[in-house]
Amino acid sequence: MLERLRCGVIITDAFKNWLAEWRERESAANFGLIPELSYVRCREGERAGQSWVSLIWQPLGGAKEHEIFEMGSVKVHLQRQTRQALKDRCLDIKDDRILVI
Repeated sequence: MLERLRCGVIITDAFKNWLAEWRERESAANFGLIPELSYVRCREGERAGQSWVSLIWQPLGGAKEHEIFEMGSVKVHLQRQTRQALKDRCLDIKDDRILVI
């Protein structure tokens, strides 16, 4: 099943489940931090056409309320550039890797 977030990003149930498991494993060592999902796609240079996704822990203090999205049971920070790049695109998981479709 798919879910569209208010910013237009689409997520799968598999991604939501994986994210909840990831948070469960990692949260004890990252108390007071929020997961931040970033997506970068290079348009120019040596890496033109390449893209990658990262999920790291960031201090909650830097996140604005409108940049925080509930993905299943996990609140995730998405910066403006990431929201724009992922609008109408789907986040899924395969072999423990985040996929953008």
